[in-house]
Formats: sequence, C-alpha cells, structure tokens
Amino acid sequence: MSTPARGRRPGSNTTRADILAAARALFARQGYERASMRAIARRARVDPALIVHFFGTKEGLLREALTLPVDPNRVIGEAVADAPAEHLGESLVRGVVTTWDSPAVNPVMVSLFRTAVSHDMAATFLRETLQRTVIATVSGLVDDDTAQRRAELVAAQMAGLALSRYLVRLPAVVAMSPDELARSVGPSIQHYLTGPLA
Repeated sequence: MSTPARGRRPGSNTTRADILAAARALFARQGYERASMRAIARRARVDPALIVHFFGTKEGLLREALTLPVDPNRVIGEAVADAPAEHLGESLVRGVVTTWDSPAVNPVMVSLFRTAVSHDMAATFLRETLQRTVIATVSGLVDDDTAQRRAELVAAQMAGLALSRYLVRLPAVVAMSPDELARSVGPSIQHYLTGPLA
C-alpha cells in the first residue's frame, strides 16, 4: 500500500474540499470518535499534517464538515413562501425533505445527526443550528406567545424524521417520496403550527 505524498498534491488545489468530503463520509459512517485524522487523511489521499494546516484540530475539522452547504432559513422560507396557511406543514416537509435528499446536502446532514448523538460539541452545534434556522424561521410563522414552543415541536418532529429516514433507515420511511412524506407528516407539523397545544 503506497504512502500518501507529503504536502500539497500537484495539479488543481482541491485538497481542502477533498479533506472535508472525506471527513463527512467517515463521520457519517463511523461517528466522530472512531473517524481518526489518519483515516480521514488516507481517504482524502493527503498527509495528516494538511488537516492541521487547514482546520487546526479535529474539532475544527468537525465544525466545518458539519456546516450545511445551504442556508436552512432560505430553504424553509422558499418552501412555505406561497403555501396557503392551512398547508404550511405539508409545504415545509416537502421542501425540507427534498433538500435533505439532495447529493450536496445529504452527506453533511447525515454526518451532523450521526455525530450529534455521540459527541457533545456536535450536539451543541446541531442545537445551535436548529435554534438559528428551523426554530427561528418557524417562530416567524406563528403570531402568538406559543411561537417558541411550536417551533421547537416542529424541529423535534423534523429531527425524528431525519433520524428515521437517513440513520435508522426505517424501510417504509426511506421508500416514501418527499410528496408522500409531506402528505403523511405534514398534518402533524400543521398541528404544531396552528392547532391547540396542551
């Protein structure tokens, strides 16, 4: 087995992107603790010193690897922009799941959720991401003093859907299209947005 060349590789400089792609793949498959810097470097075909050069530490690499390549506020905003008030739940589920399914977002989102269940920093990062995106945006859809609670219930339901579809991979949930999930899960989201709360 050949040893990766030291330093920057010749040709186009995609080293940083290659390291991020390798880290996302291994964090998604193995979790943060088991994905070593050496394994990430080996997958990216670079010297481990380059990870330190670009990201400083493994936690620095984790934080950058788990940053979504899309703006969740924009995704949610576009999903519900033209939706009638009584169909906000379906529109939100359809737009978010379609984004989750996309090749650019899926590996990052899976890495984020898988790592968050086993690593405190990733859990904090996920919570902060949900607070400033999903919860903040959904709160804006509700015009009463229950907005925060409603938004957190929406975030909890969507997080459960993500875990079921992409990590636990429940067969029926995996097999459903974004439209089918919107019709099935959307009414629950709609209730959290507009229905009575206990």
